[in-house]
Amino acid sequence: FLRLMDVLAMIPIPLSSVLLYVLLKEQITKSTHVLYTLILITGIYLFAAGSGDHEVTNYLNIRFCDSGKSTTAICNSIAYNDDEFSHYVYYAGFILLNIALMAYEYSYPRIKRIRGIDIAGIFANSFIIGLGIFANLAFEEIGIDLYIFGAVMLLAIWLLFKGKQPATYLPATMYFAMSYALGVTGTLVYGMIK
Repeated sequence: FLRLMDVLAMIPIPLSSVLLYVLLKEQITKSTHVLYTLILITGIYLFAAGSGDHEVTNYLNIRFCDSGKSTTAICNSIAYNDDEFSHYVYYAGFILLNIALMAYEYSYPRIKRIRGIDIAGIFANSFIIGLGIFANLAFEEIGIDLYIFGAVMLLAIWLLFKGKQPATYLPATMYFAMSYALGVTGTLVYGMIK
C-alpha cells in the first residue's frame, strides 16, 4: 500500500488546496450554494485521483506482477492499489459527483419543464450508458460497483418520485435514474438467469 505521506500528498493536501481556492472564489462572488460546489469539486478530485491510481497500478500489476499472480510484497501493494484502494477513491468521487449534481438540480430545478422529445433524448442516451454499465458489471465478478450504482440509482428514483419537484423539471436526475436502473437491473437479471 502507499505510505501515509503518499496518501496525504495524493488526496487531502491537493484537494484542500483546490477547495480553498473554490471557497475564496465563492466568498468573492457571494455564492449561496457553497456546500454543493465543495461536494462537486471533492467528487471530481476523488474520481480523477482514483482513476489515475487505478490506471498506473493496473499497468504495473500487468507488466511486472503477472496480473496479480505474483505474491511479492511490492506486487501485493500494487495489487491492493489496483483492485481495492483506487476503486474506493474512484467510487467515493463518483457518489459525490452524482449527489452534488442531483442536489444542485433539486434545489434549483429548471424553470421550464422538459418536453416529450427531451425525455426521448434522455432515454436514448440513458439506454446507451445503461448498456455500458451492464457490460461493465455483468461479465465480471461483482464488487463494490453494483452497490454504488444501485445506491445512486435509488437516490435518483427517490428524488424523482418522492421529492417535492416534478420529474419533468429534473432532467439530469431522470437521466441518472434511467441509465443506472437499466445497468443495475440488467446486471441483476442476467446474474439470476446465467
